[in-house]
Amino acid sequence: MTEKQLLFVNLGGVITFGLFLLLSLLIQNAASTQHVMILLSEIIGGLTFAAAIISIVYMKTRKRWFPVSVLSFLSIWFVYMIGYEIGIDSSSSHSWIWFLIFYITAGVSIYFLKKSYQIMEGNFKLFPAFFMFFNSMLIVYMIFLTIWWNLPFL
Repeated sequence: MTEKQLLFVNLGGVITFGLFLLLSLLIQNAASTQHVMILLSEIIGGLTFAAAIISIVYMKTRKRWFPVSVLSFLSIWFVYMIGYEIGIDSSSSHSWIWFLIFYITAGVSIYFLKKSYQIMEGNFKLFPAFFMFFNSMLIVYMIFLTIWWNLPFL
């Protein structure tokens, strides 16, 4: 595959992942349908993650930073999805370990997204900024969840 094809595979995978994630949030009323959409989001995200790793291996130019930004974007969502699938909630005894792993992954993700924004050129330079925006929404949600679960009166 050429570099252009690898770039568009990553781009299409991230867009599809985002759409399925949005659909899973929009259909929260139907529990069984939401679980199916979340499972499809995880499968598409995993395939995009694998495509990004393959792209990093085969690309040799500065365009390889786009798959790096895709990996950075998806890594924080995978840590969140692992916690969701395991069933971590406020009654879990070791939820702090998951929060710690999440925040470390978030820090590393922000670092690589910032670095890829500085190195990339052209129209693809906008994607790390968008990825950082969507990751920041998840981070704010997780900060709120961490505070809420650790309130002493609950």
